[in-house]
Amino acid sequence: MLRIMVGLVVVTACGLGLIGMWTKGSIASSGSSDSLRSFADAIDFHVGSLFERKLANFEPEYRRLVTREYNSLVSPIFMRGTQPEHGQFNFRPMERDIEFARQNRMKLFGAALIYKASTTPEWVKEFAGNPRRLEEIMKEHIQSVVRHGGDTYYAWEVVNEPLTTANAPWGEALGREEYIVKAFRYAREANPNALLVLNQAFGQAGVDKDEVDRFFSLVKRVKSAGTDIDIAGIEMHLDAQQLRPTYLEEFQYFLKRAREAGVKSEITEMDVYQGRDRGPDAMTRQKQIYHDVVSTCLQEASCVGFYTWGVSDATSWLKSKPHNPLSDAEPLLFDDNYQRKPAYYGVLQALKDGRRH
Repeated sequence: MLRIMVGLVVVTACGLGLIGMWTKGSIASSGSSDSLRSFADAIDFHVGSLFERKLANFEPEYRRLVTREYNSLVSPIFMRGTQPEHGQFNFRPMERDIEFARQNRMKLFGAALIYKASTTPEWVKEFAGNPRRLEEIMKEHIQSVVRHGGDTYYAWEVVNEPLTTANAPWGEALGREEYIVKAFRYAREANPNALLVLNQAFGQAGVDKDEVDRFFSLVKRVKSAGTDIDIAGIEMHLDAQQLRPTYLEEFQYFLKRAREAGVKSEITEMDVYQGRDRGPDAMTRQKQIYHDVVSTCLQEASCVGFYTWGVSDATSWLKSKPHNPLSDAEPLLFDDNYQRKPAYYGVLQALKDGRRH
């Protein structure tokens, strides 16, 4: 779902003086004894959200909340913003993310190095008929970005949603699997220490097992080509009213397949939509879903992190979803005023319970 949030998270160049505004007073509030972050830190688990730069620039309450509650943030990195013109890199957004993370003792998860055409600059299309040149461009871009991120970026989503998009022009010109092999190889060369992620969505009603099988078949083939994949990322944009009773069993199946494939797992994007016909117990139901998903993740030793796709209901991507905006969406852990919802306490309880294995 990265494509939905581009309009929200892409920010025009701001003066570096904003960095001081971002970080002033943040460290004192981070790591509260009653926060998601404090319990996640205790079990060496990544907990975080999509980093909404525009809000970080102008809303003090947003900054206070993310530094108190999270130890990691998804740093949105798209080629069309990072290299808008051929050979001309714009690292200012990355640098602000890095500074924010360092000042608040956080780590960053970069997403995504290779994704669909809408996240790729127009100039790349000029080389669509020249696979050799296109591969050189991909290598230069991946390695320049990953090296610039340094050790503050503990992980990189190298390729996003390979089952549902050819990620034009890369997959079309270089091969539907070959471009993945090459992208991971170039990312590993650029940073031997970073965790490399292949990410995929598996439906809104649960975790489609057939898609899981397809995904891990791809993981196996890419790894057999001598390429490192460290983490299998799973998106969990769930619709509570469509959710199958077996959704937790399906999630466990994903975790099992990841373990068998020799990779870690991570919930890279999560929210729980309640729908217009929600009943009086909708928020309690939402709380239970969040709790059970995070608890299930924590019972798998190789499940290393959990990220929501946004912080406050006020800025949920569902409200700006193209062609089908959901103005009533309340899918996240905090309400429009950054107050903790029942869902927050569901996640908090799962983290308090920790890993029981």
